[in-house]
Amino acid sequence: MTDQPASSPTAPPTGQLGVPPADAPPHWDLDQLYVLGSDQLQQDLARLEELRAAFMRHGARLAQDAPPSAAEFAGMVGELDQITRLVNRLSGFASLAFAQDATDQKALSFMSKLDETLTVAGNDLLFFELWWKNLPDGEADVLAAGLPDYGHWLSRTRAFKPHTLSEAEEKIINLKNVTGSEAMVNLYDAVTTRYRFDGSFLPDGQGRPLTREELGVHVRSAAPEIRQGAYRELHRVYGEQGPVLAQLYQTVVRDWRLEQVRLRRHPSPQAARHKANDLSQETVDSLLRVCRQRAPEIFGRYFRQKARRLGLPLLRRYDLYAPLAPAGGRLDFAQGLREVAEAFRAFGDDYAALALEVAEKGRLSARPAPGKQSGAFCASIEPGAAPWVLMSFNGQRQDLFTLAHELGHAVHSQLAGVNNVFHFHSSLPLAETASTFGEMLLAQRLAQQAQTEEERDALRFHLLDDAYATVGRQAFFALFEIEAHDLVEAGATADELAEAYWRNISEQFGDSLELSEEFRWEWVSIPHFFHTPFYVYAYSFGQLLVYSLWRVRQRQGPEFVPRFKALLARGGSASPEAILAEAGLGPLDDDFWASGFEVIESFLPD
Repeated sequence: MTDQPASSPTAPPTGQLGVPPADAPPHWDLDQLYVLGSDQLQQDLARLEELRAAFMRHGARLAQDAPPSAAEFAGMVGELDQITRLVNRLSGFASLAFAQDATDQKALSFMSKLDETLTVAGNDLLFFELWWKNLPDGEADVLAAGLPDYGHWLSRTRAFKPHTLSEAEEKIINLKNVTGSEAMVNLYDAVTTRYRFDGSFLPDGQGRPLTREELGVHVRSAAPEIRQGAYRELHRVYGEQGPVLAQLYQTVVRDWRLEQVRLRRHPSPQAARHKANDLSQETVDSLLRVCRQRAPEIFGRYFRQKARRLGLPLLRRYDLYAPLAPAGGRLDFAQGLREVAEAFRAFGDDYAALALEVAEKGRLSARPAPGKQSGAFCASIEPGAAPWVLMSFNGQRQDLFTLAHELGHAVHSQLAGVNNVFHFHSSLPLAETASTFGEMLLAQRLAQQAQTEEERDALRFHLLDDAYATVGRQAFFALFEIEAHDLVEAGATADELAEAYWRNISEQFGDSLELSEEFRWEWVSIPHFFHTPFYVYAYSFGQLLVYSLWRVRQRQGPEFVPRFKALLARGGSASPEAILAEAGLGPLDDDFWASGFEVIESFLPD
């Protein structure tokens, strides 16, 4: 998405931090990118075609026996950089237009057509990637040495050589995905975004239809009957549609295994994600092993403590995110943004200014709306430009933490903007670092503002709720995915997948809380399972990493801040292990992950 250039990450806007006045949560100005059907959109599509045609002329040169000169190679990489930026802008706009209203038929049609256009263009340019992967090591080393700024991308591309097929096969897979797995994911989004939930469990008794975002607010209600009603209604709707959604899921899973295991020869379905994340199987195995060992016991102790604080003999699954006390007054958006900005100021005015830039430039969609995609995200489109953030701000304290999380992503994006387009995005495991740190900075500010022990306790319990949701819950999601992919390969039915999920959550919770049958179908309501197989362990990785970083910050004091910013500025220019080693962290073994659980234990009340 080309936008007005953001201020340099190393020299952010100066002056007094301000918050744009707003009586209601803002909606982003997507016209900064394009307007559907506009001349500018058509011109950029035509420009992409010109760049594609020009790049294809390099095919004849690369087919010669002699490799290109350093200057020729640098020119090709520069052209590919330019094409990638334009592709990211076009595809980013399509995704954002769909996310802001998944019921918009024009947006859905444009996204589908663009997917096809970009797939064809990508196939035409595939020859360069295949040539680079197959170049002899000595010749590749000489050319890569001349482009040190692109070094990690060039080496990572060659690392996938064992999993790369012939040019014809790669093209067929790309074309197949447009009407295959990608279409299944788009269908899942289009269908589930249209779901409406019966609000008759609410005290007003009106029973008006609720979106998922509106329903989700009530799972944190202070009233037990409202929490129960919200969860039951959520899983009633998804449960009724469970067999159909499970068919979509099974299709996505089979497609993933067919491509990644049978064709590309990754040793397992999840190994393909580890490779893309630039992580070793050993690191991920260690993470999930420690989470499986420690999470049920530590969070089980917490759930029992929370039940006592709520005056319950045993916590129900409905009560997992229950507040200790009724929520205070409703926050308006400007107040919430100010709180987050002031929390970020602990890392300097420049850090807070980068977060505020998203709102100031009209790139924040925080207004609840029908058809709007559920959840929250930060879309970083190109280096040097402020990213786009989507969430729904309903005036609750949890919304503050969501805002801090997504604006943390935004700061990370802008600090990493010093990199080229191929090193701009960090790997998934490190992508959650700044976002989770943003939540910790907000928690620190709220703790400093707390006037009573009850307020401090409420915040501590919130941190434990969040730790469970991000570490324990996501790790067990990942464990479920591993089992589910194997079950689908073995021909499991939708009911058998639901039974596997029930075993998974039963292991998580043990006898520490009471589970209800409707949670058996919870898994079909988790978009990440459909969108990005094996994504979710990145949350556990990021959260435990941040707890370790928080301890480093406590030891180092002010000198930690520039080191942390430098870590974020690396983007994806090195492997996660290499970046963390530079920051003095690691190795990423069982002891490392266990130290993160020690921080979680420190939150537990005495």
